[in-house]
Amino acid sequence: MLKRCWLALLLLLAVLTAPGRAEAQYYFTLSDLDTLFVKNHLYFALDNEGLGNPSANHLHFVRIDTTTGNFTGYIVMPQVLPSFQSMNVPVTGTITINSDVGDHGYSFGTGNNYGITFSWTYTTDCFEQGASYTGAITFVGYRDGKMLANIAGTFNSDWVQCVSGGVNLGPEPFSGVLVQ
Repeated sequence: MLKRCWLALLLLLAVLTAPGRAEAQYYFTLSDLDTLFVKNHLYFALDNEGLGNPSANHLHFVRIDTTTGNFTGYIVMPQVLPSFQSMNVPVTGTITINSDVGDHGYSFGTGNNYGITFSWTYTTDCFEQGASYTGAITFVGYRDGKMLANIAGTFNSDWVQCVSGGVNLGPEPFSGVLVQ
């Protein structure tokens, strides 16, 4: 009887952890991410769970240091104050790979976790606007030959103008999808 219970439990665990059930397990290196984001020109359209306009606000990667995870890129901003014009603003940040392998060498079978932080600052005469983002990237899998991934987290934003003073927003949520 005990043997049947163990077999039933193992079968249940195999079904629950089978690839394709939910999200796939990925063990990308920083070199893999450099290929995906920089060489293949993939970027994240930041659409806040479909509530924003993804064509007007997205994160592009220009260079990823495959040793440290530090990266440079730009974020296309829909309306940068004070002129309210769309523009490309340089960003710097870091991608951190957190392994799913525990202290004793066992894999949890979830795939790696990809943390991301980045920030930008835009300054003109008597005006400064900036934001800092903290979040994570989840790779969902390939569909029709295209990698699917999501990005989400929170950001803090502030701007200072000589005449009216400063405004600080945050933390506010952000999210987006990978675009090819």
